[in-house]
Amino acid sequence: MNPRPQRQRPGKSSPVGRPTLKPEPEQIKVGNHVATPSPAHSQTPEVTESVSSDLPKYQTLVRKEARVRTDQADALAQLTRHRSRDRTDHSERITDNTLIRVAVDLLLAHADQLHGNTEDELRESVTHRLTDSGSL
Repeated sequence: MNPRPQRQRPGKSSPVGRPTLKPEPEQIKVGNHVATPSPAHSQTPEVTESVSSDLPKYQTLVRKEARVRTDQADALAQLTRHRSRDRTDHSERITDNTLIRVAVDLLLAHADQLHGNTEDELRESVTHRLTDSGSL
């Protein structure tokens, strides 16, 4: 039984009779013009540690996943559509995530009123006080 020939990485010496593979940019022909992309110039923007104002807002935020009930998802989608349709300033998109962030801000602003051991108790502790004060 013959052993399998060893594979060679591109750019390394190859067995006799086989060409050596080298990574090279492919020439692109557009009409009568042939262009060779420059490997030093990338069209992909570099990601830096600092937050750039050139980035879309969603790319400056931390991803956090949440499970919601079907009725919440439906009501949230409907509210998003209404807010998007009725707004006069179109400089920023209104999405489900926009409204979720507003809800989180509201919850955090009233964190001192949050009491309870279950989801229902926690919800009641915050919404009851907001309803009584006329804020909700």
